[in-house]
Formats: sequence, structure tokens, C-alpha cells
Amino acid sequence: MRVHLVCILLIIGLVPLYVGMQVMKNRHWKMAYENRLNEMEEQGAGLADKVAQSGYLQQQFQQEVAAGLQAYAELISGRIVLLNQGLVVVKDTSGRQEGKTMISREPIYAMKGEKQIYYNDETGMAEVVMPIVVGAHAESDGQIIGVIILEGSLSDVIESQKAFQGSIAIVCSCMAMILLVIALVVAGGMTKSLRTLSGRIEEVTESYDGTQVIDSGSYYEVEQITDAFKRLMERVEATEKSRQEFVSNVSHELKTPLTAIKVLSDSLILEPDVPIEMYREFITDINGEIDREAKIVNDLLSLVKLDKTSGELHIEEININNLLETIMKRLKPLALKRGIEMVFESYRSVLAEVDEVKLSLVFSNLIENAIKYNRDGGKVMVSLNADHRFFYVKIEDTGIGIPEEEQALVFDRFYRVDKARSRETGGTGLGLSITKSAVQMHRGSIKVQSIPGVGSIFTVRIPLSFVMTVQEGGRR
Repeated sequence: MRVHLVCILLIIGLVPLYVGMQVMKNRHWKMAYENRLNEMEEQGAGLADKVAQSGYLQQQFQQEVAAGLQAYAELISGRIVLLNQGLVVVKDTSGRQEGKTMISREPIYAMKGEKQIYYNDETGMAEVVMPIVVGAHAESDGQIIGVIILEGSLSDVIESQKAFQGSIAIVCSCMAMILLVIALVVAGGMTKSLRTLSGRIEEVTESYDGTQVIDSGSYYEVEQITDAFKRLMERVEATEKSRQEFVSNVSHELKTPLTAIKVLSDSLILEPDVPIEMYREFITDINGEIDREAKIVNDLLSLVKLDKTSGELHIEEININNLLETIMKRLKPLALKRGIEMVFESYRSVLAEVDEVKLSLVFSNLIENAIKYNRDGGKVMVSLNADHRFFYVKIEDTGIGIPEEEQALVFDRFYRVDKARSRETGGTGLGLSITKSAVQMHRGSIKVQSIPGVGSIFTVRIPLSFVMTVQEGGRR
């Protein structure tokens, strides 16, 4: 991450720097180039006036004009060429083309009154081609008697540009180094908290005893990560604690029936003449202890089966109204023993594609819990509703309720809110975990709302069409 941050910061800093330097380099060249051409243009206009006034092109040679042409040619490290009306070279300061006729585009256009200024990339020379005019102050009114060509070297401008580019390169290098240092410092500061957090998490992972404190760092995002990790470790600790309690409870629950069975069976063996009434009583007690142990084993087996994939579901279309009525009828005797009223309210007839066995397990667990953890003379209300995609089952009781801090844990395996009450009712802490697993296999959801001393509401949402839900899940 630190390398990525450094690269990003360097890109952010160097791109504008590079663009700015390129703009400066181009502006420097343009200014130097234009200044030189403007200077040559002004000098060319002055020389053209002198040539026109002196009659130099009419063979009235003056030493002063010739000297001036030669001097300026040397100054610009180039040459000056004068052409008469026939485009014959009258004067060439380099001496190469005197007496020759120069037929090219630039002199011809100049004879028409067009001034031309351009730069030859191949030779590195700037050229100014101007008409020589007499008889008027304006070129359009006067008579064009010839052409003057100034050809000057831009080597000094080019050298100046190279020097400027060198300076720019040095400045860019220095600024790049400064940017690198700044990027390293900033990236180091930004990742320091993460590195510290990573080290602390590693320490906690290797030897967590629940007492370690992890600093949150100075960045908001790091604080969020730290808080999330703390919550995770709290959940791990709570799960581990629940697991240990579960192992202890299950060991005790399994041992107690075995001990009772052992005592009862030994009593029958040691007594030579056991009355039939006592024999029947002892056998009944033994049978009850076996049922108690079987319930614990069956809950564990149910949880293992539900951990498998949804491919184990046997989907068929069933009437949810009938399913709930059947379950409530089966559990009504349990409610009548404690004077608990059971009410079923259906807003519409609901047909859904579900696994009837597993869904029966869901609603049986929830309604049975609503009865077991209710107060005597209380009430259990079951309601069914549906929309175009889901059906909703709400199980509401007037029982002991669940503390707010424990509502997020009730679906965890091995977790029991009221451990003493669960032991009395034969609970193993697996019922709600089994319920949630079965709901999730149907791609549904389950939520709980509860107020201690007032009651709890469990709401189950299941898709009406299991096949359509699977397809939508695949498209995601």
C-alpha cells in the first residue's frame, strides 16, 4: 500500500510539473524566435530603405551601403542578398550567387509586394524576404525595384534554448526529489497506523486472552477498522465462551441421564424381588432419561444436516396456512398445560415453493419457544401475510423477553439466554441456530424484536418461489 501511495502522490505531483515545464520551454523558444525574426524584419526594412535611396540596385554602388550590408550579415551569422527587378542577384554578402538569377517562390511573391518571414528547420536558418520600394512611404503605393533577402542563423537562440532546457531539467530533478521525499513522508504517515494495527492484530491473533488493547490510530478509517476488529474479537470471545459453556452443559446433560439410568438399572438388578409397580416406575424413569438424551443428540444431528448445501432441499408447493395450523394444533396441548392462548391470523391464502420438513422445523421451534418462555396465562400470536415476492410469518409472545445486548446472539450456536430456564425445559441452545440455518437455506431471513418482561416478536421472511430466487442469486 505504501508503494502505491508513493506512486500516486508522485504522479499527482510530477504530471502538473512536467506539463508546466513544457509550457515554459515552448514559451521561451517562441519568445526568443519571434524576437529574433522581429529584429531581422526591422533591420531588413531599414536596409531596404537605404538601398532604395542610394540607387544601389541601379549600379550606383556606395561603399557605406555595402559595408552596412556586410556588417549586418556578419552580425546575424548569415548573408544578405539583393535582387533587382529581373531577380538577378546584384549583391550577395557570401559571394556565392552574384550575377545569377534566383527564380523561387519567395522572391517572386516579394516582387508582388508580399513580405515573407519563416524558419528553415533543415538549415536552422531564419529568412526574411522583403520587397525594396521607392517613390512612396507605403509599399502599395510605391514602385518595387527589387528584393532583399536576410538569412540569419538562429544557433545562438538554439543554444539558449538548450541551456534553458538544461536548467529546466535540473529544476525538475530537484523538484522530483523533493516530491519523492514528501510522498515517502506522507505515505509513511498514512500507513504507519495500519502497520501498527497489523502488528497488534498479529499479536492478538497469536495469543488472545481478552485483555489486549488495540490503539485506534489517528485516522478515521483506521479507527473504523480497529473498531470492527474489536467487535470481531468480542464475537469470537463470546462464541468461544458459548462453546465452552455448551460443551460443559452437554457433558452434564448427557452424563445426568446416564447416571440416572445406571442407578435405576442397578437398583433393579440388586433387588431380588422387585414389585411390578416399582419395576414399571423404574422402567418409565429410564425411558424418560433416554428420551432426554435422544433430544440432545437429535438437535446436534439436525444442525449438522442443515450445514449442508441447499441442494439437500426437497422443494414442493405447499399451503403455508395449512402448515401453520397443523403445527399450532400439534403444540396446543403444550400451551393448554400453562393456560397460554394461541391465536392464528391469516391475511390471505399463501402457496409457496419450500421444503415442508425443514420449514415445519422452523415454525415448530419458534412457536414452541414462544410457549416455553412465556408466562402462565400468556398469549402466543401467529400471523401470516404475503406480497408478490415473499411471505411473512410473525410469532409474537408475552413472555420473559430477551435483553437488548443479547438479541444479536440468540441465533448463535450453543447460546442460551436463560440457562437455568433452558435446562428446565430441556433446551440445548441449538434450536434458534437450527431455525436460522433452515431459513437461510430457503434464501430467507429471520429477525427478532424483544423487550424484557414484555415479550418477543420473531419475523420470518421466505421467498414464494425458490427457483426464481436461485436464478436471481446467480445473476448477481
